[in-house]
Amino acid sequence: MLASTDGKKIYASEDHSTYTENPDVINFALGAGGGWKWVSKSGFLFEANIGYGGILVNANKTDHNIVAKFGLSAGYRF
Repeated sequence: MLASTDGKKIYASEDHSTYTENPDVINFALGAGGGWKWVSKSGFLFEANIGYGGILVNANKTDHNIVAKFGLSAGYRF
């Protein structure tokens, strides 16, 4: 997955924590996902999906090391 995450980083030391906010980071994640789709005979459709992956590129520029994707869709197929 191609994803964008915030560039927030927290550096903890013995006496205090330092918080920095950098620009958003574009990264690439590898993981797994799945979903479900139902289409009625009249053309209405409903879809749900979920995905989870670990960041492979630019992980050192943010505190995040995983990304998740969730989705619900409804529509009409014509």
